[in-house]
Amino acid sequence: MADVPNTTAAPIIPYGRADFRGIRLDASLYVDKTAYIAVLERHRYVLFIRPRRFGKTCWLSTLRSYYDRCEKDTFKAVFDGTAIGSSPTPNRSRYVVLWLDLSAFGLRIDHLDEDFAYHCFQHLRATLEQNGDLFPENVRERILAAPTVAGQLNEFFLRARERDIPVYVLIDEYDNLANNILAWHGEDAYHAFTHEEGFFRAFFTTLNPALPLVRWNACSSPASPRWRWTT
Repeated sequence: MADVPNTTAAPIIPYGRADFRGIRLDASLYVDKTAYIAVLERHRYVLFIRPRRFGKTCWLSTLRSYYDRCEKDTFKAVFDGTAIGSSPTPNRSRYVVLWLDLSAFGLRIDHLDEDFAYHCFQHLRATLEQNGDLFPENVRERILAAPTVAGQLNEFFLRARERDIPVYVLIDEYDNLANNILAWHGEDAYHAFTHEEGFFRAFFTTLNPALPLVRWNACSSPASPRWRWTT
């Protein structure tokens, strides 16, 4: 008797991928951790510190797919069969989500503030355009006209509060810049970057006030023994 071929395809292993939405839509292998979303909602500001390749970026991507109002149309396809998909919280697809990846920089310290400002500007502009029904063009222009990243974020949060628009900020590799500066340029450069009037400190100071409509999460790998952060 001839062997019957096994027609059951093995699931795709998404090695090296961190895009939750793509993993789910491709029917790739996924260990369901979405039940923790409901647990996470008990906290407003959260910092995840885990080893490299431990799923931090994938987790932020999961939160983005779950909370982003712009991904509402694909919610069922992405979350069907998951714990949170069968019992979603009232906050699903509710937020304007601003995603920032702070690993996307070189080490040109003399231009770092410009590179950082450009990165934040581009992501904020894209977020505003994707949510143009909530932020009309004249409001978007006013937000982006602020001369600094901190100013743009402050204006963004202010306009969101005026319109009762909930905002979720997701920051991947939040300490990557500081660690690289310390490792490659020394403590003086690091101190100027993270202390006093450094633009990076100003950025996080903007997120710290407990605006009722703003939540934010950050992910990072454990820092080197030499790294430190002082508030």
